[in-house]
Amino acid sequence: MGRFFLILTCVVFLGLTQSCLSPSKLYYFHDQEVTKHKLDTLDQSEKIVINKGDRLHIAVSSPDPGVTSYLNPYPSTTGGAAAQAGTIGYLVDSLGEINFPQIGKVKLSDLTTFEASKEIENKLLVYYKDIFVNVNINGRVFFMNGRNGTVIQMNNQRMTIFEAIAQSGVQDPYDIKNKVWVIREENGERSYAQLNLNSKEIFVSPYYYLHNNDLIYVKPGILSSLLSPNSPARAILTFSGAAVTLFLILRR
Repeated sequence: MGRFFLILTCVVFLGLTQSCLSPSKLYYFHDQEVTKHKLDTLDQSEKIVINKGDRLHIAVSSPDPGVTSYLNPYPSTTGGAAAQAGTIGYLVDSLGEINFPQIGKVKLSDLTTFEASKEIENKLLVYYKDIFVNVNINGRVFFMNGRNGTVIQMNNQRMTIFEAIAQSGVQDPYDIKNKVWVIREENGERSYAQLNLNSKEIFVSPYYYLHNNDLIYVKPGILSSLLSPNSPARAILTFSGAAVTLFLILRR
């Protein structure tokens, strides 16, 4: 009886494992073929602009750094300082403006970072010569998978959802990849998109390139839940396995 119960348990476990390891659910874009496409679709080519609530890192440089040091009160952040980046820089207020040294209020919302750079540069040229202004959005995205979460700094404005997942460090091979949520807030609206990362169609999605403050949620799979250290099911399976092993040993 004990051996029959052990064999039955193994068969059920293997059946569950095989069902969870279907290529259509386990692998990324498994239906992709070797081919070539244009880099962006029409939807993806939309320019990323500065929004209210964004934080900006603005660097002003000139042949004499001492002259423009007053215009650079905020230090730059590194790739590993995503949480810090969310509190450093110029905050775009509810009117779409920032308060910049020497020139005061400047409206930057709805501008690209290049356009914002030129806007500030033109205003500063009244006071300085030979200056260069660089504007970047201190962007962050948030990754959650039901067990853990992390904040990822956007080092550029072309971060893809796969870059974010790779940098998260908390992904699991058994996570459900064909029902990934991306929640985005822009222009006073919140949108919810459900993506299939198993399919090649992800490459033409407007959510393939992430925007500042996007939230990515990946639902854990059955095996991920069962094998989680804090899972009650794992504790039950561990206890059951130990009990069966002890039973077989005593029978001998």
